[in-house]
Amino acid sequence: MKKIFFIILFGFCALFARNLEEIKAANEIRIGVRTDFPPFSQIKDGEFTGFEVELAKAIGNKILGNKGRVVLVGVEARDRIPMLKNDQIDIMVANFTMTDERKKAVDFSFPYLLDFMGILAPSNSNLNKLSSFEDKKLLVISGTTSDEFLKSNKSKFKNIKLIRCENLYDCLTKLKNNEGDGYFHTVFSLANIAVVDSAFTITNKAIGHPDYIACGIKKGNSSLLNAVNDAIVKLSKEDFFTKAYDETFKIHYKGTIDKKYFLVDDIYRVFG
Repeated sequence: MKKIFFIILFGFCALFARNLEEIKAANEIRIGVRTDFPPFSQIKDGEFTGFEVELAKAIGNKILGNKGRVVLVGVEARDRIPMLKNDQIDIMVANFTMTDERKKAVDFSFPYLLDFMGILAPSNSNLNKLSSFEDKKLLVISGTTSDEFLKSNKSKFKNIKLIRCENLYDCLTKLKNNEGDGYFHTVFSLANIAVVDSAFTITNKAIGHPDYIACGIKKGNSSLLNAVNDAIVKLSKEDFFTKAYDETFKIHYKGTIDKKYFLVDDIYRVFG
């Protein structure tokens, strides 16, 4: 039977770097997952659940086999890079978007999901195009990949007033208080709001180029990186991602987002 262990307390892990050979010798692998970001991963009734939880277990199973020990460690977004650098985690499967800046700090596996930028707006606003937001106020969380996108594409947003928020809740509160006309963020994040509050809808679902979500590994740990990549390709061929999406994202988002825009199985067909 596959042994899955859960560590809810942040950072409760031994501090030592391990390559693939050492992980296999220990018959244990530590994988970081989010505690608070459904349907990717969350703690529910004392256990981890979600798309990335199933992926973490599956990757661990591919690397160690059915008798290996997979330790799931709860992480927050801000701790992903530090925990990899400090050898508290072997693999990070935690809604980790690949960016040029992050690539300087950690290595990324092959991607397993795409995510686009979108805009959340009141359902009755008729702001259904990016051009509709000219001379309007657009909310964005400071320091996020969404904020980076806006800074890198200033020409597309030059006639839009940008208002920075501290976090998702701050942006949503400002939107509800009419301090902004729209909220700019990743579609997966915005869909969490739209699916529970019909007063808001995602009016633009595919702005710019997609971001890639991938596993994070400590910089230079090539043997483990190769093993994770091999696992992702094998899982894709086994139709794991489609099945996991249908069992998590499809149910959570109630069919409001189409998996054809977010799964990347087509990439792995080149591997035969």
